[in-house]
Amino acid sequence: MIELGQELRAAGLTARALAAWAGTDRISLLPSRIEELAAREPTPAAVALSLFVAGRDLALDRVQLPLDELEHRGVVERDGKTVHAEVAILPVGRSLIVCDRFDAPPRTERVCWPDDSSYHLASAIPHGRVTRWLDLGCGSAFAPLVRPEVATTIVGVELNPVAAQLARLGAELSGVGHITIEHGDLASEQEPAALVTCNAPMPGGGIEMWRHTDDELFERLWRVLPERVAPGGMAIVHAALSAIPHERLVGERTIVVYTPSDVTPAFGVLWWRPDAPERLAISRRMLTPERPHVDDADRGA
Repeated sequence: MIELGQELRAAGLTARALAAWAGTDRISLLPSRIEELAAREPTPAAVALSLFVAGRDLALDRVQLPLDELEHRGVVERDGKTVHAEVAILPVGRSLIVCDRFDAPPRTERVCWPDDSSYHLASAIPHGRVTRWLDLGCGSAFAPLVRPEVATTIVGVELNPVAAQLARLGAELSGVGHITIEHGDLASEQEPAALVTCNAPMPGGGIEMWRHTDDELFERLWRVLPERVAPGGMAIVHAALSAIPHERLVGERTIVVYTPSDVTPAFGVLWWRPDAPERLAISRRMLTPERPHVDDADRGA
């Protein structure tokens, strides 16, 4: 699988090649450009990007990739003289994220395309290295695959079995051997970790589970987080502000809201140290083209 990932990167699935082809390497900006990118006739260097990012079906004789292995893994399907990508493979940093195609129909087990919330969570993680990192509701494992240097051992927990399968595939293709993906509820028993993260879904019902959930999930999340954070550790949660019960949490809570004051629902990032001295700080930071996502510097500020 490591060799397969290397072959995909050699074929052009890299962040640098993506930036040259699409005008940006920021995955969350690509949805508005997908139709234009899919309609563009790919050069030989952009065949892999056209197939796995834009989702364009390509003539079999144009795709110089290990198709037997990719088809065996359920990544592509050959139909006569055409190759169709069954999933998206997105280059982010040095890793490959595997998720549903952007045009995949809505379903409860949809493994959604990373949006800006994925970047907010990943960039909010402090620099440095911890022994153990637990990512709850990890989805396609975007944060662990973008920031694999953060921990010696990384465990992602995901209720969606399809997401868990694709997260494992992404870790294998990326050659990141210290990431383990477990299929289960975020409240399942886990060894405490110095870092615990969660990109929480939006409150309220809905079919797209990555974006909507019922209130019981949040009750489980806030109940188990203090048990999952090792002594001296930290939890980082990206969520709608209304879903963060900051007044009933104990310890040190730092919240940075990034949506304008006239926008609802408001979203932000919580850094929470449950066993630290009592402290609550809430601020708002306007996003800019130079700093489009919340990051750990905002916590210090």
